[in-house]
Amino acid sequence: MKEQDVQSLEIRIEFERGAGDPTRIFYSMAGLIESIQAIDKHLGACIGVGVRTSLVLDDIEAASLKAKLKSTIEAIPDEPLKSGDIKKLIGHYLLKGKHKILDWCSERNEITSREEVKQLENELQLLAEDTNIKQIPAYSSINTASLLSDIAEIKNALNHLNSQDKATLRSPEGLSRYNQMLVVSDDIVRDIVTRETLASTSQKIIKVKKPDYLGQSRWVFKYSGHLVEAKISDADWLYKFQSKNEHLQPGDSLKVLLREEVSYGYDSEIVHTEYEVVSVLGVIYGPIHEQKTMLYKTSGSDSN
Repeated sequence: MKEQDVQSLEIRIEFERGAGDPTRIFYSMAGLIESIQAIDKHLGACIGVGVRTSLVLDDIEAASLKAKLKSTIEAIPDEPLKSGDIKKLIGHYLLKGKHKILDWCSERNEITSREEVKQLENELQLLAEDTNIKQIPAYSSINTASLLSDIAEIKNALNHLNSQDKATLRSPEGLSRYNQMLVVSDDIVRDIVTRETLASTSQKIIKVKKPDYLGQSRWVFKYSGHLVEAKISDADWLYKFQSKNEHLQPGDSLKVLLREEVSYGYDSEIVHTEYEVVSVLGVIYGPIHEQKTMLYKTSGSDSN
């Protein structure tokens, strides 16, 4: 393996000794390594779909937990490229991209708008263009959903750490700190990647998979061939069910007035679907429920 094909980087976690669950450090390190692999994949796609990298563990130091890694460019785009050390250029670009993302995250404690995310996307695209490796300079922007997913993965890895723990990424391109204070909520991410939302309400039959007996969580139904979560807004019917005046069990179905709210992304893909049972029109008992009911009635008749 040629030395110039390899890019070294180091993730370091300085942890509070004698405090907290010791496994938190290893869970966090594993998550941060996985996030680097995901970022490399998505950044590589900006240069060409043929870019493929691998990450290997070079060393571990235990004063603080320090993982020394080497990132190798295994494949390059199957398209016309300029002469030169292509793998070395791609490697430097991937390192700069990772630092750019981490530094951007360190500048804020919350992601609030699509505009700020697009600014980061544009800066990453400029890094791709700076490689100047293509004969025809056509470099794509990183996908918004993929970028936010990568940032959320970083945050999930950092969630294992205590407030006194610190994590950094060091490479020949610089030193970046991981921001443990950054908030990446599902609602914000959904709002950023959504272009428009369409809603419709119609009668449907949905099968009960997991009822909510306490009224504090969503129900799970089988609808259109897959499991969905939905809240029931029909307060009168819900009261009868939770007062045991309406008997229901998994396998039974409800005839309902169902509201579906579908969010579409900027490429017209479905980003998210929200379900709400506006009204329960009736109960359709399943075979098992009916058999139990008949058995109960028969047993009751024999006792008379």
